[in-house]
Amino acid sequence: MTDRPAPDLAYHMRLLVDHVPSMLAYWDRNLLCRFANRAYTTWFGADPDKLIGTSIRDLLGPELYALNEVHILGALRGEEQLFERIVPGPDGVKRHSLANYIPDIQDGIVRGFMVQVTEVTQLKEVQAALRQEQALRAQAEEHSRELKALLTERSEMLDVLAHEVRQPLNNASAAIQSAAAALRAAGETLGTTSLTRAQAVMSQVLANIDNTLAVASLLARQEPADRLDTDIDTLVSVVIADMPASERDRIHVERLTATRTASMDMGLMRLALRNLLSNALKFSPPHAPVQVRLLDSDEPLALVIEVSDVGGGLEPQVAQRVFQRGVKGSSGSSGHGLGLYIVRRVMELHGGSVELARTDATGTTMRLVLAQSTQD
Repeated sequence: MTDRPAPDLAYHMRLLVDHVPSMLAYWDRNLLCRFANRAYTTWFGADPDKLIGTSIRDLLGPELYALNEVHILGALRGEEQLFERIVPGPDGVKRHSLANYIPDIQDGIVRGFMVQVTEVTQLKEVQAALRQEQALRAQAEEHSRELKALLTERSEMLDVLAHEVRQPLNNASAAIQSAAAALRAAGETLGTTSLTRAQAVMSQVLANIDNTLAVASLLARQEPADRLDTDIDTLVSVVIADMPASERDRIHVERLTATRTASMDMGLMRLALRNLLSNALKFSPPHAPVQVRLLDSDEPLALVIEVSDVGGGLEPQVAQRVFQRGVKGSSGSSGHGLGLYIVRRVMELHGGSVELARTDATGTTMRLVLAQSTQD
C-alpha cells in the first residue's frame, strides 16, 4: 500500500523534528549550520534546507549575533548555555524565547553545539499579568490599611464628640425632669406641660445623635455582634426607660414565652428595639397603646420580638423599602430615615432579621427574629 509510512528511522526523525514548534539546529565549531528543522521558517523566514552550510552570523544578523556571541563562545568552550532573548521575526513579531546551547563534545574536543530555542511569549505575558495583579493586590491592601486607620480615627473622634455633646444634653434633660417634678409638686400645671414638651424634644435630639453615631459605626463594621447571654426582661425594661417619661405608660408588654434569657449584644439590641418603639409611639395617635410581644420560635430557633402600633399603616411605596437607609414615612418627621436601617443592620450583625409583619389601616407590626444557636 502506498500510504504506509516509510520504514526508515531517518524519515520518522525528520517528521518529528519538523513538527516541533521549537527551533532545533546543529552548528559546527566553525559556526556553520549542519542541521535545522522547519521551525526556522516561522522564526526567521529561512528555508531550513538552504540553511545547511550557512553561517550563524548570517542567520542572526549583526545585532542579534552580537547579543548571542558570549553564549556561542561559551558553548564552543564546552559550557552549556541557557538564556532568554527576544527574537525578531520576519512578520514583525518579537518572540520571547528561551535558548539552550548544548555542546557536542567527543574525546574532549568540542565539535559544535546543538541549539533548542522555545517561544515563551505566553509565559512572559502570564508572568507580567501576575506581577500586575500582585502590585494591585499590594496597593489594595495598603489602601485597606489606610482606610482602617481612618475609620479608627473617625470612631475615636465620634466617641469624643458623643461625650462632649451627649453629656451636656443628658445634664440638661435631667435638670428639666427635676424641674418638672418640682412644678408638679407645687401644682404648676402650665409650667409642667412646657417642661414636658422640652423634655420630649431633648429626648428626640439625643435619639437622633445616637442614631447618627450608630450609623457611622455600623456602616464600617464587618465583624458579627459580640453576643452574651442576656435577660430579656431587662432589655425590654431598659428600652422602655429610654422612652420619654410621658410615653412609657403607653407601652404594654405581652410575654408569650417562658424563655428568660437570649444570646445577644445588649447594646445593639437596645438600639434596635428603641428605634422600633420610638417609631410605634410616633406613628400612633396620642395616648394610644403600643404593644410589645415576646415570643419564641423552634424553626428556626429564635427569640421573636414584635412591636405593634395602631397608626394608619405604611404607604405601599414606603413599605417596599422601609428598611433602606433614608426612607421615611409621610408623618412629617424631621428625622433622616435612619431608624429602621439601623434595626436591619443590627439584626444582620446578629445573623437574624427584621420583618414588616403587618401594615394596614389598623396599624403596623414589626418583627425582630433573633436567631439562637443550640451552642449559645
